[in-house]
Amino acid sequence: MKHTIIAALAAASFIAIPAQAQSDESVAIETTINALYEVISGPVGEARDFDAMRELFMDGASMGAVGAGPEGDGRGRVITLDDYIERSGPWLVENGFTERATRTEITQWGEIAYARSAYEGVNGVTGEVFLIGVNFITLFKVEGEWKVASILWRTETEDWPVAAAFD
Repeated sequence: MKHTIIAALAAASFIAIPAQAQSDESVAIETTINALYEVISGPVGEARDFDAMRELFMDGASMGAVGAGPEGDGRGRVITLDDYIERSGPWLVENGFTERATRTEITQWGEIAYARSAYEGVNGVTGEVFLIGVNFITLFKVEGEWKVASILWRTETEDWPVAAAFD
């Protein structure tokens, strides 16, 4: 089932790789990124497949949200994947949530890849976009598979529009 989902995501990909033909590696990287968005998305009441999510991440991977602090000096928190699942898992099910990429740029060098991926979050009840921001995703190729090593995200603000992440 996991491979069917990943294959379907690759076929439906809207990820942009700048000015070069997509290689097998870039397709594999974007497939992992698409699967990351897909695994947290779903309607109200639908359990998320956190085992599949764990398979996307390498051991010791980190996640975190960053943003402007009270004085504009920045603040954030880095958490583990299990922390994320514990904190956000129930909310995702209770409220319904879909996150989808709106623009992604990937840079790859050997077994390391880095992606800037703009996203929008959609309310599971109203269908309205209520969250816009950018994910910064680092991936490593481990035993032939691209795995998420870290993901940091920041929501858009007036001072930090999404377009600024791609300038």
